[in-house]
Amino acid sequence: MSSLFNRKDLIYTVYKEKSFSAAAQKLFVSQPSLSVMVKRVEDEVGVPLFDRTTKPIRLTKAGKEYIKASEQIFAIEKSFTNYLSSVNNLQGGTLDIGSSQLLSSVALPKYIFEFSREYPNIHLSVVDADSRTLANYAMNGSIDMIIDNQEMDRDIFTSIPLWNENLVLCVPSQFPINEEYREYQVSRQEIADGKLTSDEVTPVPLSGFRETPFVLITKENDIRNHTEEIFEEESFKPEVLLELDRLETLYNYVELGMGASVISDTLILGTNHDYSKVCFYRLAPAAARRVITASYKKNSYFSPAMNAFLRVITGKEHPVADTGDAAAESEED
Repeated sequence: MSSLFNRKDLIYTVYKEKSFSAAAQKLFVSQPSLSVMVKRVEDEVGVPLFDRTTKPIRLTKAGKEYIKASEQIFAIEKSFTNYLSSVNNLQGGTLDIGSSQLLSSVALPKYIFEFSREYPNIHLSVVDADSRTLANYAMNGSIDMIIDNQEMDRDIFTSIPLWNENLVLCVPSQFPINEEYREYQVSRQEIADGKLTSDEVTPVPLSGFRETPFVLITKENDIRNHTEEIFEEESFKPEVLLELDRLETLYNYVELGMGASVISDTLILGTNHDYSKVCFYRLAPAAARRVITASYKKNSYFSPAMNAFLRVITGKEHPVADTGDAAAESEED
């Protein structure tokens, strides 16, 4: 039975690709050869792992258990590989990070560049997905750490705060309402200087924007949840013209003059736009602030590579890396 999982990489690739032909291309083997190798594994198991009568192909009950066991083996292998990399003083190994599309494309590149320059022998990969998918990836060991603004389950994950993110009211500069509220406006440079949390900048009253059309992020996005809290605290109900699922696309519509919106300063500070086309305003409620955290599964191996990446972001060591035992950690306040 010990040889059952010698070809687990092949089985797992077919499972992920949901197609023998697509898996064969990814594995750089012919489809007939791949089919023969998979059949040999199935013969050894004694039952089929894939239902080939459906398109795309599906796992059988035995196949699901085989994949579950394979993922556990992958996690063990990965943990041991990370252990070896610590012995070799960060001269090898892997680091797999999961993040939202916005953070991975706007906020993380500078840290990834610095990490890769300092530790060129560590293979670093970044996966962007929604928070629920990232949590599942971390649970099954597909990724080591999540950089996100969603609060993770504290019974399952340890979360380390990295930086604060602020939500900003963005209004097309062509809208006449901006003249009336000019004294509340904040520039991009002032946002970069941290003025959004300073007493020097007065939060704008949303009541004045009741006649202003809005374009908002979809309700599946956490920013929308915070936006709704902000609106509710000020008893404000906007006229919503359009909902979009990408924040940068949303900002483009604001820039074009379609409507106002609530955008994170991560996007405002991390992208290049013609900021003369948009007026920015500080929002008052506590919901306008979110915390970006690094989260990893409790009782899993906290590798030196993970610690090194956090050190690149925060400029400090994280004690759990000294023990390699996440169970011994104390939770962040």
